[in-house]
Parts: sequence; C-alpha cells; structure tokens
Amino acid sequence: MAGFGLDSLVIGSSDPKKKALLKGAQSRTWTSFIEAVTATSRALKPRIIFKGKELQKQWFLNEFKLIADWHYIASPNGWTTTI
Repeated sequence: MAGFGLDSLVIGSSDPKKKALLKGAQSRTWTSFIEAVTATSRALKPRIIFKGKELQKQWFLNEFKLIADWHYIASPNGWTTTI
C-alpha cells in the first residue's frame, strides 16, 4: 500500500537531500508489483499497477529514468485479475 502508516515502503531516492512535499490529508491506496520469469529463465520487465483511471507523467520523477523500461499500468482497483 502507498500512503501514511507505520509499516510502509517508499520507492524512490535514498538521497537525504531530496525531499517530498505532501499537501493535505493522505490516504492509502493499493499498488501492485508483478515480477515474472519465463520457462527459459528469462526475466520479464516488471509491471507496476497503480489505482486510478490513467497515469500522469509527473508521477515519474527523473530518478525513475533508470527503470524507464518497466511497464506502468493503471487499473480501477490497483491490482489485476488477468495478465
């Protein structure tokens, strides 16, 4: 889950000089990560599924250029029932 909480995971820069600015009340939303390997041991590009109708470019900061070839997907509930 993404959002505020005692046991949460933050994906982003570990540089203490960079700060995130949060405005207003925040809530938790589901975000799914799918990692897969084929039968021939080839790793597929990870998929990240965000809850929402569409993705917005500003969600992906410059620090995510290293993982630009990952697949980012939006779904109404933040997870998938099919691949």
